[in-house]
Amino acid sequence: MVLPELFVAVVVAGLSAINAAIPAAAWSRSRDGRFLLLASANLVLAALGAVWAWGELPPLHPPSWAIPALPTELILLAGAILLLATTVWPRRA
Repeated sequence: MVLPELFVAVVVAGLSAINAAIPAAAWSRSRDGRFLLLASANLVLAALGAVWAWGELPPLHPPSWAIPALPTELILLAGAILLLATTVWPRRA
């Protein structure tokens, strides 16, 4: 089941990396620490997704700690989607 797990890992890495751009831009304008924390959380998720994608590529001989299971990746994907939802949720007036 390498291909589905690789797909989910790449989606997690890509979604998290793209999602880090919005709060990073907001932080550069407002210097609000919440935006920096949100961007950092997304970059950590992107790094985790990249490590897991590396773990799914057997020709690269990844270490044993880089090989996850699909349920773990789906939980990570749900977390990345929830982080994305925090950036698009409208602020109260």
